[in-house]
Amino acid sequence: MRLLLPSVVLALGALTVAPRAFAQADNDEGFDKAAEDSIAVKEQLDAESGDKMPGEKDKKAPEEAPSDPGAHDPKELPGTAYTFVGLRFRDIIIPKFMVGIFADGGASINVATIGPEFSYRKDRTEFDFALTYADYSFQPTLFKGHEEGDLSWEEVSSSMKAMYLTLDILYDIPVIDDTGRFSVLAGGGVGFGLIAGGLYRYQVQPAVGAANGKIDPEDSTSWRYCEQPGAGVAGYCDADNDHYKNQNYEESSWANGGSKPFIFPWISLPQVSFRYKPVKEAQVRFDTGFSLTGFFFGLSAGYGL
Repeated sequence: MRLLLPSVVLALGALTVAPRAFAQADNDEGFDKAAEDSIAVKEQLDAESGDKMPGEKDKKAPEEAPSDPGAHDPKELPGTAYTFVGLRFRDIIIPKFMVGIFADGGASINVATIGPEFSYRKDRTEFDFALTYADYSFQPTLFKGHEEGDLSWEEVSSSMKAMYLTLDILYDIPVIDDTGRFSVLAGGGVGFGLIAGGLYRYQVQPAVGAANGKIDPEDSTSWRYCEQPGAGVAGYCDADNDHYKNQNYEESSWANGGSKPFIFPWISLPQVSFRYKPVKEAQVRFDTGFSLTGFFFGLSAGYGL
């Protein structure tokens, strides 16, 4: 009986403590699981919704405005003016046969010109303004007047330069298609040039050993300078003028009664140009024609303003 009573008390105490322990354990496990589940659910919702508010629709990225396919179209519209600024190069060829119109002897001469160009176009009419530098220098060659005899040959050389201000007026004729890329221009040009530099003239005589003792204007080894009057082969180096090497004679300009021009007109007619315009902002033109000083060929390139 004494053993039974303590056993009953212990049993009742165990039954009282055990449910509390089990309940506490269940409550602790349930609390931790709910918190973890809540965090996971929130992260998933945030990932799905991003920065949107509930019910907010997806925002589309702004689209770039499409480029205008006609912005660089080379075709020119009626009544619209187009301007270009660029650079021009021309090579003027003065053929020997043209020199022969004015004198015996001479040689073909190339004159290179280069300078800026401004073009204005409207309704197929083009105006090209140019300021160009020209080099009229040439190596010594023989000249004499048509009416002068064989004793009158003179060696002539030049260091002359010119600055031309010119205007070409051309009419545009489309070719190949109507896109405006290819065209032919026809017309002419006018202007004037200011001349600077020297024109040198010296009497000459046959060189020692020259064939038949005569001057051949095509053979530079067949003549030599006259240093002073009377100092040379009989009949040559006369005193009719003072064109002698030791005096370093330089021809006077027209203003002083000489034969060297100080101003010279520019007239080109006809002139034909071939124009290529790949885009609205650029053009290239190949020019050819005939001027007072000879034939010319050239190339120009311009940028649209």
